Amino acid sequence: MHEVTRVFLGASSVLSNGTVYSRVGTACVAMVAHAFRVPVLVCCEAYKFHERVQLDSICSNELGDPDAISKIPGREEIYLDGQANCENLQPLNLIYDALPSDYVSMIITDYGMVPPTSVPVIVREYRREHLWM
Repeated sequence: MHEVTRVFLGASSVLSNGTVYSRVGTACVAMVAHAFRVPVLVCCEAYKFHERVQLDSICSNELGDPDAISKIPGREEIYLDGQANCENLQPLNLIYDALPSDYVSMIITDYGMVPPTSVPVIVREYRREHLWM
C-alpha cells in the first residue's frame, strides 16, 4: 500500500446512504487504503444505485456454499473438516460486503465523478429520467 496512489473498486450497487455493496473483501481493501490515506474510487453505473439503506452486510446478503470455505482442494489436512457438523459452529460464506461511505473518496459513474453524499440526488434524477408515463 506504500506504493499505491489510487484504489479502483467495482460495485454491485451503491445504496442511498453512500454504502457500497460489493464482493466480499472489498471493504477490507478500502479500509486499508483509507488508513494509508490512499484515495478509494468506486466505479458503478447509475442504474445500480438504489434507494435502500443498509448498515451492515449481515442482515441482507447472499450466502455461498459453506463447504467452499472449509474444504481446500489438494490439501489432506483440512482445518474445519471435523468441525463443520459441530452444534456450536455454523460456517457462513457471505458473498457481499457493505463498505461505509466514509471510506470512499469518489464514485465514478455515467454522470461523472460524484461524492458518496450525492447518491440520493442521482437516484432521484435517474428515476425521473426513466419513468414511463
